Amino acid sequence: MRAVVATLSALWALAVAPVGSALAWNDTGHQVVALIAWDHLREPTRQTIVALMARSTNERLTALFAQDSRPLAVRRREFFVRASTWADLIRGTEDDRPTWHHRSFFWKQDNGQAVDVPDIEVNERNVIERLAAIEGILREASRPAPERAMFTAWLLHLAGDVHQPLHAASRVTPEEPRGDRGGNSFLLDLRPDGERNNLHGYWDGMLDKAFPRGPQEGSSGAYLRRLANAAKTAHPRNTMATVLKLGKFEDWARESLAAAKNAYPSLLERNQAPPPSYRITSGKIALQRVALAGYRLAATLEEFFGQ
Repeated sequence: MRAVVATLSALWALAVAPVGSALAWNDTGHQVVALIAWDHLREPTRQTIVALMARSTNERLTALFAQDSRPLAVRRREFFVRASTWADLIRGTEDDRPTWHHRSFFWKQDNGQAVDVPDIEVNERNVIERLAAIEGILREASRPAPERAMFTAWLLHLAGDVHQPLHAASRVTPEEPRGDRGGNSFLLDLRPDGERNNLHGYWDGMLDKAFPRGPQEGSSGAYLRRLANAAKTAHPRNTMATVLKLGKFEDWARESLAAAKNAYPSLLERNQAPPPSYRITSGKIALQRVALAGYRLAATLEEFFGQ
């Protein structure tokens, strides 16, 4: 934990001039995490996981496996990467489990210092509890394949969620005495539809904002590959091998909490768009978080499905 927090602190130190933070992922972020994980899985493990998820009885999941003439290896990788977004695709359906995506730890700023606050309200089913439960389920090879397929897809998604700092933190202020719901209550600039952006939503698209798609990156595959390579180059796996902490899901969440405590610099103002410097430094933090999430996801999957 100290090593990871030290790494985060060092990254934040780079931002003394350009301030930043690190928070949630949208489809791009989740798919980058999954692609990094894919890159660090052995081929037999990849095939085992894809074959299992393809046996799901959930049509929204199996529909992500393209049925076209491209090489099977390409479609397997694409299916794995796209499956990381399945838990968001089922939002609003009977399969949706909204409390599974986060677990807030509460904190406040007191004289410029971040101070922990006792839990105000915590859902029993949360990202930490669910990751632990999924670990137990996936270790039981005797469970029905469709059940294991569904929870594998949940694992691909929640491994990303727990590394999103605002999925693990809620700041308490006089305006939000029960916490700001992971930045959802921290309103920013107006959108064209007249509604306001918020800090959590701003971070949902952080990778897209910090590393915009190039004119020659018409396909999402090329764009995701560039971002995954950037994350792996900036944060090679061998530099993080000692901080993987497999199965220590609360530790993973508390690392996100530590990063979230730096997400509210004085230059970040309510009802205003974050300045460019905020986005620049936030992009660096986002790369660190998705890289670590990808390495941890790969190691966890090898432990469950590797031979």
